[in-house]
Amino acid sequence: MFRQSADAGGFSVRIPPSTENRVIIYMNENQNSAKRREGADLTTGSVPATLLRFSVPLLVGNVLQLAYGMADRFWAGRFLGKEALGAVSLASLVIFVLIGFAWGVTMGSSILVSQAWGAKDATGVRKAVANSFIVGAILALLSTLLLAGLSGPVLSLMGTPPELMEQARSYLAVMGIGVALIFGFNLVSSVFRAIGDSMTPLRFLAIAVALNVALDPIFMLGLWPIPPMGVAGAALATVLSEGAAFYFSFRSLQRNGGAARVEIRRDTADAKVMGRILRLGLPTGVQQIIISVGITVIQWFINAYGTDAIAAVGAQINIDSLFFLPAMSLHLAVSAMVGQNIGAGRFVRARQTLQWGLVFCAISSLTFALASLLVPEALLRPFLRQEDAEALRIGVRILRILALPYLCVTAMVIFNGFFNGTGDTTAAMFLSLVSLWGIRIPAVWLLRTLFGLDGVWQGIAVGYTGSVIPALLYYFWGLWRRKAIASWRSHRPGSVRPA
Repeated sequence: MFRQSADAGGFSVRIPPSTENRVIIYMNENQNSAKRREGADLTTGSVPATLLRFSVPLLVGNVLQLAYGMADRFWAGRFLGKEALGAVSLASLVIFVLIGFAWGVTMGSSILVSQAWGAKDATGVRKAVANSFIVGAILALLSTLLLAGLSGPVLSLMGTPPELMEQARSYLAVMGIGVALIFGFNLVSSVFRAIGDSMTPLRFLAIAVALNVALDPIFMLGLWPIPPMGVAGAALATVLSEGAAFYFSFRSLQRNGGAARVEIRRDTADAKVMGRILRLGLPTGVQQIIISVGITVIQWFINAYGTDAIAAVGAQINIDSLFFLPAMSLHLAVSAMVGQNIGAGRFVRARQTLQWGLVFCAISSLTFALASLLVPEALLRPFLRQEDAEALRIGVRILRILALPYLCVTAMVIFNGFFNGTGDTTAAMFLSLVSLWGIRIPAVWLLRTLFGLDGVWQGIAVGYTGSVIPALLYYFWGLWRRKAIASWRSHRPGSVRPA
């Protein structure tokens, strides 16, 4: 009656034939026609080829997403000055905290959708998608209210210099209007990724980036009849562009998403499903806060050294983001691919996905590390003016100190993607807590006391290097396997307990 399907890292898992033969379809309201599902099956084929094929559009999408912030900082730094660049960089940290938490919480829905999709559980997909949008709408509203009421006090707590405060507040005031649109597009994109479609959100993101690049100079510098708005114009361009991306991507999901369409009716809200979304997503949301607050604390250390140090970090953030793009793309790809394979009961394939993710991540990180060591000035020049010589000197120092430690911290990012895919989001939160607050921030505080500003970068390097050790230990300890098996069984209520 049962056949052996996979070795769940030491557990033998048996799958009923009735569940393995199910197909996922979307039925229309009359229940007399069906349409094949969109998306992709990430549970078959060559593991490295499937992972690369799925992650490349994510990488391109992340490059385009990065273009939002880079365009804002480019125009601010090159045409408005280092004060505007510093203001945009500081304000972006506040946005990252709110959006990061909301995105993290709804990561729970992405995990549920990918596992249900891999298990070919159409009902589970529909419930996960619908309830994730309910949770997402509530979180988007809360984020808007928090940003409107607390942006000023938060900037003050960050130790924002007086000459940057007004511009940073104006940037946040405009972003607060459209933060729900930004979050909405990210939510729709996460649903597409969960069902194995990384191309559809990429197309709409490309349109949004083109809009943002075109609107940035118009709103920032002015073009009749639009007056120059400075950094507030950069925020307005981002809001309008992300709003367009959200509208068109949501329409595409409704037309082509199959079982992943958003269908909200009176009986849609399901407390159990929303509870699972929050149980899976809250640790990821808390993880985002841990990271954001930790980065803010480090930024507070840096702010004490003045505008040149802040501008150097603002320019370095662009390079830092480039370093992390392949790792973050692989993180998303590994999470979705592991989720589908856990849902399908293919535990060995899930572990192989992690292994290939680490290989690809190491190759990309080493490439960027060599660039930082050999040509740091060339990387920083686009974001700083010729007269900002001190900021450039500091930026070069940052890149060279952090170049090789990136290899370790990006590996931790891949491990976190694997743990998220298995449903063990608490592990990713714990590892981030240990890495940032147990290693990096104490090292920054100690080395800053001993060596001044250079000690900040040395402390970050120590934190990056030590971050991968807890991830390795937890992986080989194997507690994530219990979460994986529980996730697999949740989509097969008739299955037997793993032997």
